[in-house]
Amino acid sequence: MSHHGSTEISGHLAAAEAAFKQFALESWVLTSVAILICALRTYARVRVVGMKNLCVDDYMVWVGVVCYTTLTAMAYCEGTKAKGLANTAMTDAERAALSPMDAEYRQR
Repeated sequence: MSHHGSTEISGHLAAAEAAFKQFALESWVLTSVAILICALRTYARVRVVGMKNLCVDDYMVWVGVVCYTTLTAMAYCEGTKAKGLANTAMTDAERAALSPMDAEYRQR
């Protein structure tokens, strides 16, 4: 492998890691905002109707919070393991261009 090819791969890896860091920050901020909104909603409902008069939707919102937080955590863990690399956004041509000898190929 030429030095130029190695530099190009390093650039791809660095770009993928930078994109993942941005994704992770955005994902956790949005998750935090969603949790805050649900907490405020629940607080308002308890103040208005009391704990004993909460309805199914008041509890289901927390099922949604758990599911969304789990999804965010799983995406974060997978992104951390793959160092921001994933096959989902690649075209068939990009996949075919990866050499099995490249570090990027092994990490995808």
